[in-house]
Amino acid sequence: MDNATAWGPYLVVAVLAFLWTLTEIVQAFRSNVRRALWSWWSGLLIGANVAFALLAFALMYSVFRSDHPYVLALATGVGWQALLRTRINLLQPLTSEAGEAVSISLADLYGRFQQFCREQIDQSLALSHIPLLEQATRLPVEKLRQQVRLFAHASALHTPEQVEDYLERLNTYAEGEQKLYLASYLLRQGGYGFLKERLKALEK
Repeated sequence: MDNATAWGPYLVVAVLAFLWTLTEIVQAFRSNVRRALWSWWSGLLIGANVAFALLAFALMYSVFRSDHPYVLALATGVGWQALLRTRINLLQPLTSEAGEAVSISLADLYGRFQQFCREQIDQSLALSHIPLLEQATRLPVEKLRQQVRLFAHASALHTPEQVEDYLERLNTYAEGEQKLYLASYLLRQGGYGFLKERLKALEK
């Protein structure tokens, strides 16, 4: 087996694990995907997932010694996260009277690591979001309402009726709170780039 054939299945596993983690990041930070992906913590999360998937494939391949490594690679790349739901017993008592087994939940460990990385990504994004929100809240409230309405009519996913209901509920808030909610709506629904471009246009 040449080097290309030997490393091919590992490459398949790595690509699938990369795409899996990439999807998680995009779903969590869809309003600022580009900046989220440039975060060092995104790289750590992706790298850890790829490393874990490769380790899972190496273990599976050493056990089964399949004649079809690419099939095993596809199965591992798609289903390796099922391994995270397993519980490893570090100490198994011989009898029930000796106490309960001491175990580690891989799902719990991964969940904590994933949450930690997501929090760090979110904090890094907040540093760029706050100045943008401060700039937006300096606009008159009616100007922000107009931008929200324009977004609703231009969007294919958010109907004007839904936005009007949202604007109606905001009438019970003080003007400063309305500005913050309106700017936050544009940031979350339109994204960082959208709000930044609209603010530049309004300044002109």
